[in-house]
Amino acid sequence: MTRSDTVNFISAGMVSPKKRDHQLARRQLYLNYGALSLATILKLEGYDCILKHGEHYSPELILEDLQNAGRFPSKHPLMLSIPSFYALSWAQRFCQLAKLADPGCRIIVGGRWVVGPDPEWLKSLLPEADELAPGLSEPYIKDLLNSRPTLRREAVSTPQFILDHTIIDGFENYQPSIEASRGCGMGCNFCEERDIPIEKLKHPALLAHSLATIQNQYNGEEIRPYFQSSMFLPTKKWAESLYHEIEKTGRKISWRTETRVDAMEPETLATLSAAGLRVIDLGLETASPKQIEAMNKTSKPDRYLRKAEDLLEACHKNGVMAKVNILLYAGEDHRTLYETQNWLDKNAKYIKGVSVGPVVAYGPPKTVQALLEDWKKKGASAVDKNSSIQSGITKMHLSGEIDAVAAEAISLDLSRRYMDSESYFSLKGFSYYPRSYRRIDFDVDVSKSDKEKLPFRVD
Repeated sequence: MTRSDTVNFISAGMVSPKKRDHQLARRQLYLNYGALSLATILKLEGYDCILKHGEHYSPELILEDLQNAGRFPSKHPLMLSIPSFYALSWAQRFCQLAKLADPGCRIIVGGRWVVGPDPEWLKSLLPEADELAPGLSEPYIKDLLNSRPTLRREAVSTPQFILDHTIIDGFENYQPSIEASRGCGMGCNFCEERDIPIEKLKHPALLAHSLATIQNQYNGEEIRPYFQSSMFLPTKKWAESLYHEIEKTGRKISWRTETRVDAMEPETLATLSAAGLRVIDLGLETASPKQIEAMNKTSKPDRYLRKAEDLLEACHKNGVMAKVNILLYAGEDHRTLYETQNWLDKNAKYIKGVSVGPVVAYGPPKTVQALLEDWKKKGASAVDKNSSIQSGITKMHLSGEIDAVAAEAISLDLSRRYMDSESYFSLKGFSYYPRSYRRIDFDVDVSKSDKEKLPFRVD
């Protein structure tokens, strides 16, 4: 059997979109910047690497593409990254196919949110996996090619090197990513990073250099990078430094990031906007004081909501599109929903769009049980008590008033209340659709989609 010298990285795709299955959802691309970080390390060491995203293609097609390109089978291990529990079923099928095609293939599976909570549970669902990497693998990735190092789930600092997007198969389709910081540590009950301390943001000079270098990877064409940071937390001084460092490069590059609504000071928005910030994802989650405290976001809901209003107004004033995330949480009832809707109505003129969905418990029984017990005390219950065993995904009835079906309908209604097709396209098209995707393509896809599943008003 002829084997290539390529290190194949595969980002597991999804059998169907995680929220609602329609044509627009299947257009979305999510760059696996964690897997790209590992591939970049190996390329810098002289290895030939490729990162292929499963997207919504079948596992059969992805493996066939690798074979036709002469990249599989390889003398190196097959690196499979599972970015979310929604990609697990796809990964199961892909591993089966890879072992059938090459029984000698060594499969190494990573994806810290899926592998880390309970590797033994995952191994029972992925028996073909030869090695499970439970945490961030930058310290071990080179050793994994030739040996079996002891893998641990531990904190790893934000990489200081620049991601090489040309490693991605079809990289021209993807908007690039730049890791600005890691961690959050704010303690929100539903968050995977609630106990991981936040790091300082990268030095502005390095971020400015990253922007320019990555634009060169795209042959100088327009890019719209995402500054990856669970909580983008710049000081005014840092923002001013970023602006000046970007000015030195002579580049005008628009970018996007995310943060909590009470984390960023409004006075920094003007400077960040001048530095290229055009879209910000804001984790409001709820405007109900009861639910704010239930989520463990803060013990001072009034202050939290005042800061959120100030930040939204600053976004609007400085030309930054604000996309607000809303999470229908355990214990949600019609009164708490009214409080959130009333607050959104009051601030709607400052909001470009919203993303709304009911809370879901992610993880195997070993790690999710305590969370489910806490939610049960708040009035919520699992739709299927065995789903954490089978998939690591537990959907919820939020309360006696709002079951899972009602929660989905409320999510769609709330989304449509604040978002039309123009605002939806502006937000999704900025980061998640293929770079060549235009409004005319969007309109065609809307016409082919079930309007009842779309989270925006269709004129």
